[in-house]
Amino acid sequence: MTISWAEKHLTSLRFDGLLWPLLVGIPVGLLFVSATQLPHKWFLFVLFGSLIGIVSLAPIDRKAYYLRLLVLALPLEVDLNLLFHPSSIYRSTYGFLILLNYIPLAALYLIWFLRCIAGKLPLHVSTRGLVSLCGLFASGCISVSLGNDWLFGAFDLFSLAMSVLLLLYAASEIREPRELRLVLVALMMTLALEGTIALGQYVTGSTLGLDFFGASWKYSAAPGLAALTRVSGTLGHPNSLALFFDLLLPLGVSLLFCRTPRLPWYLLLTTVILGTVGLATSLSRGGMTSVGLAVTIILLTHWRKRIGLIQGGMILGTIALLIISLILTTQNPIQERFFQQDYGSAYGRVPHMRVALRILRDRPLFGVGMNRYTVAAQFYDYTPERIITAWEGPVHNLLLFITGEIGLVGLAFFLLFFGTVIQSLLPALRSSDPLIASTGLGLLMGLLAYSVHTQIDYSHWTHWSILWFLLGLAVGVGRLTSSAAPPQPEKS
Repeated sequence: MTISWAEKHLTSLRFDGLLWPLLVGIPVGLLFVSATQLPHKWFLFVLFGSLIGIVSLAPIDRKAYYLRLLVLALPLEVDLNLLFHPSSIYRSTYGFLILLNYIPLAALYLIWFLRCIAGKLPLHVSTRGLVSLCGLFASGCISVSLGNDWLFGAFDLFSLAMSVLLLLYAASEIREPRELRLVLVALMMTLALEGTIALGQYVTGSTLGLDFFGASWKYSAAPGLAALTRVSGTLGHPNSLALFFDLLLPLGVSLLFCRTPRLPWYLLLTTVILGTVGLATSLSRGGMTSVGLAVTIILLTHWRKRIGLIQGGMILGTIALLIISLILTTQNPIQERFFQQDYGSAYGRVPHMRVALRILRDRPLFGVGMNRYTVAAQFYDYTPERIITAWEGPVHNLLLFITGEIGLVGLAFFLLFFGTVIQSLLPALRSSDPLIASTGLGLLMGLLAYSVHTQIDYSHWTHWSILWFLLGLAVGVGRLTSSAAPPQPEKS
């Protein structure tokens, strides 16, 4: 049979080459030009949506592609508020919050479901901590029903539900070492990016044009308190940026002790340095202290196996002494932040905690309702400073914040879930696989740094995406450890 030249060449133009980018180039370009006329947030949502839709037509590993997009979108504080309700009082959410990372997350869930349907496979959803999560959500529902701001409570419940979906995907669908490496590379890319942006904001004294992320250069701690110049990257707040570094810097330091080719190792070292500089420019005392504690434990753990605990401790003590001497003997922003110019922010935390304790005594079981803390706290504020009015915001202690909104019952479920995640991560520390062991230790110390820091700061825990993703990743790493373990011999 004779095949014409045209038929022969047309059939050879498969989509695994470069044809598909060329074919979609014109519609993508038109879409991009149209989207540039939209507000920044809508532009990013349209751009992300187009990347999802167009790549769905390409013969590539779609799961890997969307997983990268998901991780890279985690620190981007770009969101839409459906049914937006303005409020004169500080709230955690003002509408049904649609974060940018929900777009690749939806695509990943679709791939998961279609694969299970096509292959007639079970979903294999991770059930680790699921009971305590259900208890946490139920506590939130009860607290909202007992309050009188059910709409704002529904906004926060929706955010919590979406965070649980993010956690469940990370815990259930990161099943192979290849996928774990992909996620780790993407996480380190976000760490390097945020460190670079923070350094650029600090050096230039500007937001670098990232205002639509909520990036702020001049940050006033509270009315009546002096203004403090700090950077916030793409996280919208200096303390949020520091909490981000709390979670990822220990992971980066731990991965440095994993056997890696020279070039990737130097890139990882550069990433850790950029993250450290970014944390320093945030001027977060809680962040620098908690990360310092976590990194100390990581270094002693790794050095104990390589050079011995005593020698490692001496080296670490010498390094710490040099850093402290440099900070104390030179004029620098870190010294001023710790010892000179507090701007009253540390003092303001104490009366905030007194108000939180009054709420706890009055509403111990289910709190004042989700997304209602600041509204209700005004009625419990008998401090001379009238701190809730002067410094409008939640108490700077995550445990008191959670207790104030959903009570001791909700706090118990939250701590039970957090403890379950930590427990599932512990076997990874004893893994014979260096990557899993280093990742497990880094995740554990990142969660420790976050926990320590949030005792003097607060976090919007219902929609803090990077936290929920890493909690899910911790569960996934624990499952990888058990699947990689050699089978035990049967007893006769």
